[in-house]
Amino acid sequence: MQKSSLVKNIIYKMLLNIFNIIIPILVGPYVYRTLGADSIGKVQLSETIFNYFFIFAVFGVYNYGLREMSRIKDNQTKVNQFFTSMLTISIGTSILSLVAYLLFCFIGYSDRAIFPVLMIYSVNLIGNIFYVEWVNEASEKYNFITIKTILIKIVYISLLFTLVKSSSDYTHYAFLLILTTFLNNIVSFIYIKRKIKLDFSNITIKKHIKPLLLVVFFSNANILYNQLDRFMLGEFINEATVSFYVMSQQIMGIINTLMLSIIQVTVPRLSYLTGTEDEDSYVKLLNNISKVYFAFLFPASIGLFVTAQAGILLYGGHQYVHAQTTLQVFAIYMISLGTESILSNQIIYVKKKENILVRLVFICGILNLLLNTALIKLNHFNPTTAIFTTAISNFTLVAMEYIFIRKYLKVNYSLFTLTKTKYFLFSLTFIPVAYLLKLVISHYIPLFIVTVIVCVAVYAAILFLTKDEVLALFLNKVKSRFGKPA
Repeated sequence: MQKSSLVKNIIYKMLLNIFNIIIPILVGPYVYRTLGADSIGKVQLSETIFNYFFIFAVFGVYNYGLREMSRIKDNQTKVNQFFTSMLTISIGTSILSLVAYLLFCFIGYSDRAIFPVLMIYSVNLIGNIFYVEWVNEASEKYNFITIKTILIKIVYISLLFTLVKSSSDYTHYAFLLILTTFLNNIVSFIYIKRKIKLDFSNITIKKHIKPLLLVVFFSNANILYNQLDRFMLGEFINEATVSFYVMSQQIMGIINTLMLSIIQVTVPRLSYLTGTEDEDSYVKLLNNISKVYFAFLFPASIGLFVTAQAGILLYGGHQYVHAQTTLQVFAIYMISLGTESILSNQIIYVKKKENILVRLVFICGILNLLLNTALIKLNHFNPTTAIFTTAISNFTLVAMEYIFIRKYLKVNYSLFTLTKTKYFLFSLTFIPVAYLLKLVISHYIPLFIVTVIVCVAVYAAILFLTKDEVLALFLNKVKSRFGKPA
């Protein structure tokens, strides 16, 4: 398979994620205002319950397939055989998960209002059979992924504004979410089948089960983190609190998705370098990518923190204003989430030490469960405290992973160099800037706009005055493409 340009891949991936940011910004406020906290809470609680079964349907094939396919993508015979093996496993796990899910729903939720939504979500377990996007990512076909996803999302937006008109239309909303996913899977499957053939001559199932099980646990850490928070809020408090939590999570996710573009598109290349035992190139790329990543992650996180109130009012309206503190904690949590993504995906997983990663994730997930349980007993459990305990657990996970990488893997990578942490220090200037602007501007819309513009200008000025190399890198890229003489 032809090696794609890493820069082009990042551009395509960021374009896709920018589009994925625009979509929630356009439809999110409409959905939250139209459905209301109770109705959208039903959909989100149903999705949370479904995700526990979906984890075992997916069975780690995405992450494992992406890594392993990246290593063998130059050998078409091995690619065909490996794809056939993964597809066979997906069929088996999807069918088993569907049966277990239907039994669980009929036994535990057949008399509850969310039951119809749970049944709609069951279609996703069938659609998972055709989920082969990992092949496109391993082959670095980000141009196809971007174009396909944008077209399908346009269809979704058109149907959303047509079918969802009131709070009683929450089942229509759930149906559209599932339809979008199903179409995305089918189109990718048809595209892949044109390039990869099924080859049962050397099909292997047993040898993949153990590593896949390990991936299931480490790549689905949210079952003991965010998913656990959502489930416990829905079961022990009420469905409306789930919507407060999920709204804050989605707003953070809009920003975090764009940040993670840098990490996601480099995993295939890092796996390839590890497979060729080019350790020096691996470490160099790892350090360069993480430096660029932190240059965006820290200002995005602190910027979200200082604009949390305006962000909630813009996205959901005054009925969700109490989610402000929840969003602020999510902003801090985003730092741990991004850092952990580098340590787990770009180092531990690429180095094939996922068995250790599973143990660390499990330990910190149990910590989150214990902290949530304690808060429920003390009658202090709410969306804000739920994400606070998750942030504590995730920062603990980051510390444990970092110790493992430095002490046992001995990878020449450091989180706490000045070239990385300086971006956090620069971003702290947003706090006094936002405070001063709040004294002058009262309405949340102009306050949000002005705060964002001023903070971006301050950050850019600091980077320029300190002659930052990341800024210089991007400026040189722009000059090389647009600064050529006619």
